[in-house]
Amino acid sequence: MVNEARGLIKFHPEYAHPDTALHLSDFSHLWVIYLFHKNQNANHPEKWSNTIQPPRIDAPNKVGVYASRSPHRPNPIGLSVVKLEKINIINGEVQIEVSGVDILDGSPVLDIKPYVPYADSIPGATNGWIKNEITRYEVQFSEEAEKVLSGTPHKKLIREILEWDPRPRSQREQAPIEAVSSIGKKFAFRLMDYDIHWTIAENSILSVNKILL
Repeated sequence: MVNEARGLIKFHPEYAHPDTALHLSDFSHLWVIYLFHKNQNANHPEKWSNTIQPPRIDAPNKVGVYASRSPHRPNPIGLSVVKLEKINIINGEVQIEVSGVDILDGSPVLDIKPYVPYADSIPGATNGWIKNEITRYEVQFSEEAEKVLSGTPHKKLIREILEWDPRPRSQREQAPIEAVSSIGKKFAFRLMDYDIHWTIAENSILSVNKILL
């Protein structure tokens, strides 16, 4: 969903021989299987719950953990599709540059596999309780924010993240972007070395007011 989110997959030396990536560059996308290592229950699987609350505000209040993509599950294993950007051989070891990443930095990777459209894309598959596409919002930057980002490639990344309204479900329910009562409400989030402060403006526009380093 966020194409500008970049990542680098590194391998333990015993799994990094250049031959392991032979013909991998023939594929455009990869499946990445990894651990939700920041999950506070990752080392205590007995603490997982049968149901979770999805982050989408148009979702049911509760769904079964197996009907979700929640990281809080019996085995904290994640599965993501990423775009293969480049394969590097550095000091005789494979490293893979990818984009469209929705994986936390430092996540242990269990395996990668090529994404194969004829097998992995299923015509007629249903979305279950996910009824609607997520709304994307217009994002604007103040002159002050523009100056901080000048000369960096990060403006597009910040825009792509904010377009999807990344706030927790509770905040999105309390202050919907479309609501007149939400105009002027301020929020912030941390991304890399930036503290990004933004406001809900008129006409459902998200305005990045300032960025602190």
